[in-house]
Amino acid sequence: MGSVSATGTGEPKDAAGVCRSLQNRSYEPVEAVIKALEVLKLVNILRVASIADLHKMTGFAKPTIVRMLETMMAAGYVTRDKTFGGYRVTANVQQLADGYFGAPMVIEAAHPFALELTHRIKWAVGVGMLEANNHMRLQFTTASHSPWAMPLTSLRMRLDLCTSSMGRSYLAFCPDHEREALIASYVARYEPSEQSARERTIRRILKQVRERGFALKARSTAGPNTQTISMPIRYDANVLACLGIGYFCNSVPASELEERLYLPMRETVEKIEASIAEIYATPQHMTIPPPAHRID
Repeated sequence: MGSVSATGTGEPKDAAGVCRSLQNRSYEPVEAVIKALEVLKLVNILRVASIADLHKMTGFAKPTIVRMLETMMAAGYVTRDKTFGGYRVTANVQQLADGYFGAPMVIEAAHPFALELTHRIKWAVGVGMLEANNHMRLQFTTASHSPWAMPLTSLRMRLDLCTSSMGRSYLAFCPDHEREALIASYVARYEPSEQSARERTIRRILKQVRERGFALKARSTAGPNTQTISMPIRYDANVLACLGIGYFCNSVPASELEERLYLPMRETVEKIEASIAEIYATPQHMTIPPPAHRID
């Protein structure tokens, strides 16, 4: 694969392909800095990036990539993830985003506890987050550490807001004003004659989720012999993400669900939430509000 554009910023370019913001510069850009930023961006996108991944995607020499990563590690923006065999960003990258707190921070907090949970119960554990176009996206999974690699195996897989366990968990426990906006946006995709019935069904399901403390996916979705259970990861009144466990229905009877999966998952969520609270409490993050999701 050819190297990634060194100016991969998404900025407008002229007919020659040059970013307009660079046309009137006083100095030539420092290529090493541009390359390092490109590597940092890819580590963030890939969640866990290997040297081979970064070499393939950028075309940069492997020794150069190693020097860049070790420099970023010294600066506190990247850490080596020995468990997953690569590098990942730390919560410090949020300082580069003018207060934006997103997937990297949640994943950093959830990572050790999700892995610990998989080692304990054997099933794959995933972390999903709401995206701007009103669906959930699987941002992290421990599937490679589970002897049973189904479901929750496809990183970045899209999850429906009202039929997936993570979507239902998010909707059930997010602030009231956010829930109302999300439900209105969701039912608007249906014919007017169907909207009232759809909304009543959604609200009935969410009431059940809040009463029992966790959500299950709709059984009519793909994989009739698989199920997922999910709970919200919260900071104050906001839902930052949802933790989910995928399992085979014939391996975990409904009568054993609470003891075998729900209680261990609740314990893990409490640890993740405590870790997130510690991150927000650090001096550089004390004035940063939790994220507000855009409702399209």
